Amino acid sequence: MNNKIQLENLMDFDSDAIISIGTRISVDNVKVQNYINTMIKKNRCEFIYMHPIDDVLLQDKYTQYIKYEAGSEEGIFALLASFLVTNTTKEYSKYLEDLDIGCLSGDSSVGEEEFELLVKKLANKKKIVLIVGADINGHQKSENIHNLIALIQKYTKINIILLDPSNSIDVTSEIILDEISDMNAYNGTVIYTVDAKDDIVRGSSSFAMAAKIKDKDIVNITYKDFTTQKEFHIDSSIRGTIALYPIHEENKDEKITKGYRFKQVKIQRVEG
Repeated sequence: MNNKIQLENLMDFDSDAIISIGTRISVDNVKVQNYINTMIKKNRCEFIYMHPIDDVLLQDKYTQYIKYEAGSEEGIFALLASFLVTNTTKEYSKYLEDLDIGCLSGDSSVGEEEFELLVKKLANKKKIVLIVGADINGHQKSENIHNLIALIQKYTKINIILLDPSNSIDVTSEIILDEISDMNAYNGTVIYTVDAKDDIVRGSSSFAMAAKIKDKDIVNITYKDFTTQKEFHIDSSIRGTIALYPIHEENKDEKITKGYRFKQVKIQRVEG
């Protein structure tokens, strides 16, 4: 089915279930956040939030939070397709049947029972929206992720919203699906790039402990051969061990702000 919603027309679409993947909505898109709030108030809408970073500002909104590993988006969309696409061609059915669900579940750190609960929450829902954020951009398997999204769009009644206007899904031609790749583990200190009005890196106390830094420390952050200096603040609204790294007009062209939004970095406190 060609069931894609344009972002500018979002408020005109009435939904009773929303799935969000690949975006931290409270910092990425106010319009989408307002839409979710409206649908929850109007329709008591199911809201399923899927992201590596929990969002305190959404905790009284979502009815299910699925935390997956940074870098595992390809596996997550494969799992989503496996659980949601039930009426398709023999070729795609075989592809989905051949997926190693246990391995994908383990690599992404999302239990099969979490997807089973998602399916249960979507049962009898008539107007389901899948919001796909910009996290998939720059992922090494972004093309296959887009093809998995196309499969979901073509063979379910789920309505797709792509938050990044540079992304597109083609359901008119053949959807060519690749084998799911082994996931690159994001160990150590990890940042997530977000649009910001200041130049401060924000993270939880757990992140600070793992990085061996403190609130208000000046730190050197190294990504590959690029190093920059930032001030770090502990933010109680952030959970987990991934910090938010600011993107703004002055640094938008730096290597660390480009590509996939999650990056493994080295952080060292500046002495003195």
